[in-house]
Amino acid sequence: MKKIFFAALSLFTAAHIQAQDSFTNYQMVNTTDVFGTARYTAMGGAMGALGADISAMSNNPASIALFRKNDVSVSMGGQIQDAKPFDADSRGRFSFDQVGFVACFSDDDGFGSFNFGLNFQKKSHFGNSFFVEGPLGRGLTQTNQLANIYENYYMGYQNARQNSLYCRAFDALLWDLPDGVGFTPKGYDYNRLTSGNQYGLDLNFSGNIQERIYLGATVGVDFMTYRSNQRYVEYRDGSDGSVQDYDLSSNRRVDGTGFNVKLGAIFRPIEESPLRFGITVETPTWYVMTQKNSYFSFASKWEYIDSEDVLVDGRLETVYNYNYLDQPGDYAIYDSYDDNFLDFNIFTPWRFRAQLGSTVSNYLAWDVEYEYAMYDYTKLGYPEGYNADGPTVSMDKDTEMGKLTHASINGVHNIRAGLEIKPVAAFAARIGYNYWSRPMKSNAVFDQGIDSWAMDYVLGTEWMNLGATNMFSFGIGFRHKGFYADLAYKYRAQNADFYAFDDSWGGTAGRLQPARVNLDRHGFNITLGYRF
Repeated sequence: MKKIFFAALSLFTAAHIQAQDSFTNYQMVNTTDVFGTARYTAMGGAMGALGADISAMSNNPASIALFRKNDVSVSMGGQIQDAKPFDADSRGRFSFDQVGFVACFSDDDGFGSFNFGLNFQKKSHFGNSFFVEGPLGRGLTQTNQLANIYENYYMGYQNARQNSLYCRAFDALLWDLPDGVGFTPKGYDYNRLTSGNQYGLDLNFSGNIQERIYLGATVGVDFMTYRSNQRYVEYRDGSDGSVQDYDLSSNRRVDGTGFNVKLGAIFRPIEESPLRFGITVETPTWYVMTQKNSYFSFASKWEYIDSEDVLVDGRLETVYNYNYLDQPGDYAIYDSYDDNFLDFNIFTPWRFRAQLGSTVSNYLAWDVEYEYAMYDYTKLGYPEGYNADGPTVSMDKDTEMGKLTHASINGVHNIRAGLEIKPVAAFAARIGYNYWSRPMKSNAVFDQGIDSWAMDYVLGTEWMNLGATNMFSFGIGFRHKGFYADLAYKYRAQNADFYAFDDSWGGTAGRLQPARVNLDRHGFNITLGYRF
């Protein structure tokens, strides 16, 4: 471990801030949840063919063409995580879900109608607090793994790119240590607190032709804020905090804006039947993003003293001297947002939806839908003017990151269904279900050795391999003349395998066992509206 071990510790100071890698990009810009009006939420978002709900314009733009009266609504509620949060953090968070209106314009000739809608609606909720601890052993330590990464870069085995890991070790003068500094920790702790939301502003134009064909277009602008505070500790003796050879903390923020277009149609093929089916095509969303790291600190029991030139085998070499301390010393890298930031672009894939729905008199409505999103083709690029040179990077595409995405991420299937029952005109009961298939391949690994420009800025050694998502929802609604009030509850169930680092480097004797993370969440919201 000579010349490598503590360099690896230094490398981790830059590495632990999560990069714009395939795993992080997926979680930030791709949605596996349902937000909007309480009616839309209670029916699991399955209203693309039924229509006449303002939130459905994000699902099928043609659904707004089924409005026959003007409508205005506002929705809010809360999100509560199921797992116990870390430390004293709160399980629950307030959620502003939606505000918008629809204006209807009838054709005096009876040919059809034209509607206009504007809706501001939540798409994703990033609030989460979790804590994991796991055993190590068998030589499986993050420092050993990082040392192997560094050795490959240092010796030129992988490529000649001097990424942030390499540069941080050089800047810190952590290159040469005495023999015997290595240790095998018995376990690790990791905690992370995330916050933020993704909202979409939808501008909709729709109309119908003789109540048989409904057409619509939605222009969407997304706004995203993501905040993360995290800490990683490896313990040499037990997990009581008495002996820690390193302790790392970071604070990170990402802000971005996206743009997309959705085109939709609903057809009622049989004039005497309310049965109708819909189709939607959603273009890729182009996100312009900025990542900033406001703070990063590293605590180690090793302290740099000085360096000296010594003669080794007839050659003059620089040797760096360190002391082992009773208490950890601090090594801070970033102290402000200006110290480390990255502008980048994300291009999400095409999405396709098919919907089928109908009503039975005035007391029952149902809708079933299927969506396919080509998440494995999500792309990462950089803005014009960046010095993103290199054989695999251009201003609009990071080829190697695209390969990692395609190797790690699946195309996702979404099946949703909703049912509404109205025993009387003033009251409705609703139920919904959603299933999103597993977004990540079961053997996905965060490969830090790829020749990606984003990797030169920040490398996160940890990742979560997300499982499939199931969402169950139900709700009730009340109507009185033009006023209405709706309530909804949903339970979103998802687990993930958490890995502190990639253990595939260095030929270790065993494999790192993942920690199971509970991402289940409860949500509720209320909608107040008026139709006139």
